[in-house]
Amino acid sequence: MSVAEPQKHSVNDAIDALERALQVLTSDPAREKALYHLARLRMAVAASHQEGVRFAAFTINKTIRDAGTSWGSAPLDTMTTLRDALHATGYEF
Repeated sequence: MSVAEPQKHSVNDAIDALERALQVLTSDPAREKALYHLARLRMAVAASHQEGVRFAAFTINKTIRDAGTSWGSAPLDTMTTLRDALHATGYEF
């Protein structure tokens, strides 16, 4: 699937926002896992690789949901924005 450039920008903006929200957290294995898969998501979106997007987005979403409110509301809110941007571009996970 090919994604139009404006839509990729929307997804990339959401990835950037989530990355900023995660980087301010105390380093722990879950945070590092989320950041790792966020980098993979960025590459998959750039390559329009549906399966890569699906796997990375699912893993990030699960990691953030598992952390729950212990990370505060910013990661949860920015993940919602990312999820919406991905759905708007046609990516499902």
